[in-house]
Amino acid sequence: MRSIKEKLSLLAIVGLVLMGGFKLSAQSKVEYKKPLSEFNEAPKGAIYTDVNKTPEERTQDLLEHLTFDELLTLFGGYKHFHIAGVPRLGLRPLTMADAGQGIRSVPKTRIKATSYPSTVALAATWNPEVANLMGTSLGNECRLWGVDILLGPGINMQRLSVSGRNFEYMGEDPLLTSKMVVEYVKGVQSKNVIATAKHFIGNDQEFCRHISDSHIDERTLREIYFPAWKAVIQEGGLKGIMAGNNACNGIHGSMDEQYLQNVVREEWGFTGITMTDWQNTNYFPKSQYLFLNSGMSLLMPNNESFMKFLTGHLKQYPHKKDEVIEILKQKVYSNLLPVFESGLYDMPLTDKTLESELPNNKVNARTVAEEAITLLKNEDNILPLSRKSKVLLMGEVKERHSGFGSGFVRGYDHVSYADGLASQGNKLTVSPDFNEEQIKNADVIIYNLNILGSEGKDIPFEEGRNNEIAKVAAINPNVVVVINAANGLPMPWLEDVKGVLWCYFLGQERGNALANVMYGKVNPSGKLPFTLEEDFADSCDPDFNHIGGKPFWDGDNTKYKNYWLQNGEEVRASQQFRDNIRPFQLIPINYDEGVFMGYRWWDKTGSPIYFPFGHGLSYTNFQYEDIKISKENISGDEELVVSFTLKNTGKVTGKEVVQLYIADKESSVERPVKELKHFEKVELKARGSKTVSFTIKKQDLAFWDEQIAGWKVEPGEFEILIGSSSRDIRLNKSFSYE
Repeated sequence: MRSIKEKLSLLAIVGLVLMGGFKLSAQSKVEYKKPLSEFNEAPKGAIYTDVNKTPEERTQDLLEHLTFDELLTLFGGYKHFHIAGVPRLGLRPLTMADAGQGIRSVPKTRIKATSYPSTVALAATWNPEVANLMGTSLGNECRLWGVDILLGPGINMQRLSVSGRNFEYMGEDPLLTSKMVVEYVKGVQSKNVIATAKHFIGNDQEFCRHISDSHIDERTLREIYFPAWKAVIQEGGLKGIMAGNNACNGIHGSMDEQYLQNVVREEWGFTGITMTDWQNTNYFPKSQYLFLNSGMSLLMPNNESFMKFLTGHLKQYPHKKDEVIEILKQKVYSNLLPVFESGLYDMPLTDKTLESELPNNKVNARTVAEEAITLLKNEDNILPLSRKSKVLLMGEVKERHSGFGSGFVRGYDHVSYADGLASQGNKLTVSPDFNEEQIKNADVIIYNLNILGSEGKDIPFEEGRNNEIAKVAAINPNVVVVINAANGLPMPWLEDVKGVLWCYFLGQERGNALANVMYGKVNPSGKLPFTLEEDFADSCDPDFNHIGGKPFWDGDNTKYKNYWLQNGEEVRASQQFRDNIRPFQLIPINYDEGVFMGYRWWDKTGSPIYFPFGHGLSYTNFQYEDIKISKENISGDEELVVSFTLKNTGKVTGKEVVQLYIADKESSVERPVKELKHFEKVELKARGSKTVSFTIKKQDLAFWDEQIAGWKVEPGEFEILIGSSSRDIRLNKSFSYE
C-alpha cells in the first residue's frame, strides 16, 4: 500500500493536470478535530458552518468552497478507516468502525465495547422493538468512542446454510430482514451515527467473493434480494450502503450503474454514501472509468487506482475536466449530505458522558440474547431445569460468542455458559472430557457444540462432534445439545437427545441469557430465521463452490488475488485454482433456483429438513382460533383485514411469534407454495388471550412480471395461512382478488 505521502503526490499530479498548476491543500499535518461551531476561519459569506441552514444548503455551499484535490480526496478513504478532514475549512476527519454486532475496534483507541449477539441472533428474536433497542444501544457506544460511521448491519440473504457470514446477516426471508433492519437502522441513526448496510447485492456466499459473479434474474432480485434494501432506504432512512465484493450479472458491484445508480439512487431515492468494500478498488484496474457513472461515492480504503486512471484519462482528454469536476461534486455531495443530516461536523469527536450507559448496554445485550435463544426440541419437558438437578456441562465448554473477521467483537466482562449456569444451579459440573461415570450420574447433560462462522471462508456441512454426542446419549439420554452456530450441520443424534437449543453467537452476556432460559427465569421465544436441512446436497445450489469438480471453500483474497491480477507478486493460489480459473476471469454463481430460496425451496422440493423456518418452542402452549376476514372478495387497491384469537393455554407467561403466509392458488408463473407477508411477536400471561389483526394489501399478493417490468396481481383465489412456523399452520382462510 502506498504511503500518505505518495498518495498526496498522485493528488498533486491530477490537480496539475486539471488546473494547470495547483498548490495541494486537502491535507495538512495538523488535523482539525473540533466542532464547526468553534471554527472561526470559514470563507467570507460561507453558510456551511450555520446550523440554522438545512443540510442540503450547507452541503451545497461547502461544495463551492472545495478545491479539486479536496473533492478528489473526499471521493476516497483516508488512513484506512476514515473520511479525510479539510482543516482549512474546519472539517474534521470522520471515523468508521466495524460492524453490525458491536464495535470491533477504533484506530489508535483502546475501547470498552459491548459484544452484542450476532445479527442473525437478532433476527431470531422476530422482534423489531428489540432490533431498535440494540441499534440505539450500539449507536450510543459509537458516540462514546467517536465512531461516526458504523459499517453494518449486514443484510445479505441466507441463500445457503454454509455461507461463512450468515452470522452477520438476518436469515433467509426478505420480509423478516426488512422489518428487523429498518428498526435497527432507526436505532443506530437516532444517535447521530451513520449506519452502513452491506453488501449490495448478491454477496450471499464467501466463495471467491472478490471475483465471483452472481447471476440473478430480475424477478428474483425484485422479490428476494432487493426488498430489504428498498425498505431500509425508504422506511429506515438509511444513510450508508457498502457494495458487495462480488459482481452481479457481469458487472462488479461497486461499479454497477444499473443497480447502484438507476435502482438505488434514482428509483428508491437514496441520497447517502455508497462505499466500496476494502479490496474492491484494486481488483479491476482497467475498469476504473466505471466508477464515474456508477452511483458509487466513496472508494475505500483509498482511491489510488482511480487516481491513476484519472491522471491518464485527463492527459488524454483535457477538455473533459469540467465534466469530471461536476461528477466529483455529485459524489462528494452524497458523502457530505448525510454527515450534515447527522450533525457530525457540529458535535465533538466523542461523548464520554455516555460511558455511564455501558451497564445498561450489557442489560440490552442480554435482553437480545434471551429473546434470540431458540428451543428446537424439548422432549419430556427436559427444560426448564430444576435448580436441584445435577447438571454436567461438556463438549466444547469454551463456547463461541462471536463469528470471526470484520464481524468479530471482543467485548468485555464476559459471562461464559459455565459462569451463568453456576450462578443459578448449585450442582454444576464442567468437564470437557468424556467421562462415563460423570455422564451416568448426571440428571441432565448440556452438550455444547460450536460451528465456526467467519468472513472469507464458507463453512462445510460437516459432522463435527456428532459421534461423541451419540455416545453420550447412549449412556444417558437426558442430553440437551446447545449449538453456537449460524450454519447448518448434520444431526444424526437428533432422535437420541431430549433437547436442542440453538444459540447462534450470543455475545458477552451469553452465560446469563442461557442460564435464564435453561432454568426458566425467561421463557424462550426465539424462532429460526432460516431452515435447517438434513442434507446440504438437497439444497438449491450444493455445487456453488465447485472448481474442477471439487469444492473450494475460500473467499480470502490472499488465496487468489496475486494470481488473478497477474501483478508479479508472490502467487499463493492453489493448484486446483490455477488449473481451472484464468486470470481476470469472473467465476459465475448461478442462482438457478430463482425465487425458490430458503423455505420456498424446501416447500417446493419436499426434501427432508430437521427444523423449518420460523420454528421455535416455548415452555407454554398457544392456541390459535376464530379466524375472520373483513371481505371475501377484493379488487383494485382494496385492503383486507384478517383477525384471529391467540390464547396462552399454559401456566406461565410466554411470547409467541404469529406468522401470516399467503398462497397464490393459481398463477401464470410458478410461485412459492407460500410466502411470509406479516408477523407479530405477542406476549401473553398464563391463560391470557388477544385478538391479533393483520391488514393484507395488494402488494402482499403481487409478483414481479418481467414482461411488464413491474409488479402484478392476477385475479384468482388466495389463501391466508397463519401459524407458529412455516410448517406449523394453525388457521387458514381463502379470499378472491378480482
